[in-house]
Amino acid sequence: MALIKNVKVGDRVELLDMNDSFSKLEKGAKGTVFKIEVDQDLIWVNWDNGEKLALLTDMDKFKVLTK
Repeated sequence: MALIKNVKVGDRVELLDMNDSFSKLEKGAKGTVFKIEVDQDLIWVNWDNGEKLALLTDMDKFKVLTK
């Protein structure tokens, strides 16, 4: 939950690690946060490759990019 407090809608994020065999995302993928579900620990991202996929804050590793 602490990670969600540091992220806002509109922030750019970079994927560091994700264990999702159905996703085409790779380390270094970038996207823009469009929705945050605090109660589900989900950060929804419009990824630059066209995917709309949530980060699971307890499993996925990512960083917020400096503006």
